[in-house]
Amino acid sequence: MSLLLDLLLAIVAFLGHFALAVWLFNRLHAVPWPVKRIKILERLLLLVAAIVAIAFAVHTLLAGGLFFAPPGWNLWKLYAAFSLVMAGLAVPLWVLPKLGERVPAALLANETQVIDVEAKLGYAPIAGTQARVLARFPGNEYLRLSVHRKELRIPGLPPALEGLSIAHLSDLHMLGNLTEEFYAEVVAATQALSPDVVCITGDILEHPACLPWIPRTLGRLTAPEGRYFIIGNHEKRLPAVAPLREAMVAAGYVDLGSRTEQAQWRGEPVWLSGSERPWFGSEPPPPDDDRMQDSRALRVLLSHSPDQFPFAVQSGYDLMLAGHTHGGQIRLPGIGALIAPSWYGWRYAGGTYDLGSTIMHVSRGISGKQSIRWRCPPEIALLVLRS
Repeated sequence: MSLLLDLLLAIVAFLGHFALAVWLFNRLHAVPWPVKRIKILERLLLLVAAIVAIAFAVHTLLAGGLFFAPPGWNLWKLYAAFSLVMAGLAVPLWVLPKLGERVPAALLANETQVIDVEAKLGYAPIAGTQARVLARFPGNEYLRLSVHRKELRIPGLPPALEGLSIAHLSDLHMLGNLTEEFYAEVVAATQALSPDVVCITGDILEHPACLPWIPRTLGRLTAPEGRYFIIGNHEKRLPAVAPLREAMVAAGYVDLGSRTEQAQWRGEPVWLSGSERPWFGSEPPPPDDDRMQDSRALRVLLSHSPDQFPFAVQSGYDLMLAGHTHGGQIRLPGIGALIAPSWYGWRYAGGTYDLGSTIMHVSRGISGKQSIRWRCPPEIALLVLRS
């Protein structure tokens, strides 16, 4: 009986060790540290986690048990006890919230169309050995675009904005593992939705060689009520971000980074703000209703990270658009995302959320540095506003 209990405790302790490693990994990618430092710490974390897990397993097997053999306490038993505590914390912090996930009442409808880009083009628009190898991984949905048409209920939406549509794109990661033809298909699929507004929430460009793609891809998108963008953490990998901002503005986009701007959509006043925190700039100044003739205008916040959700709620934004988490990229059956670079972990990995009177849409993104998506296809979202 003691041997069986020992084995059970060892398994739970291993799960606690794994939960701690995932928790640290997610938070590491939510801080504004230099890219090189994060990459070093990421590799060190993965290496240490793997070594400790292997050594822990070997010690348990050689000792013939975990807690009941050999007698007395040692370093491994102390770490096992700590891991058991971590496993216990995972229940209220992860398991119970997972079970309590719900579709927010603000999401009125969600229709999905899938576009197989490889089948449409007749070839895989990928480049590089790693991308080609991963593209053939069973179940990899890297080249299958999910086009979502979501209707969102916005309380107090002005009648003039009823049915207004926003195309939300995020995390394009133009770095060369997907060719320009792929992004041309993304633009074509977005344009086919005839959006009134286009909003891009960061991680647009990752390699300077892809900068000329901007006018030939995103520059071809049109929207009668305007096109807006912010940048994200992966733009820190560029030698300078000014050329990207200039290229986007030259392509007709409004740079909302750390800014709040008054716009007119269908003749109705709207406040638009952009947060690139914690990587660039500062939080945008709050909307100033005193400058409006109307009592209160629609407020929209573009933020690269969903970690700014509390700021959006406190500042009274009606709608927040974010990305960064990629939906987890790999979603396990019945579990969903584990890896999500956020202070909230998987909580806002992708989808629609509400808190108070604020609605947030988190895009799964278009691409990523790792060319794999399993049960988590890239996403184009058309958000239709309803009152």
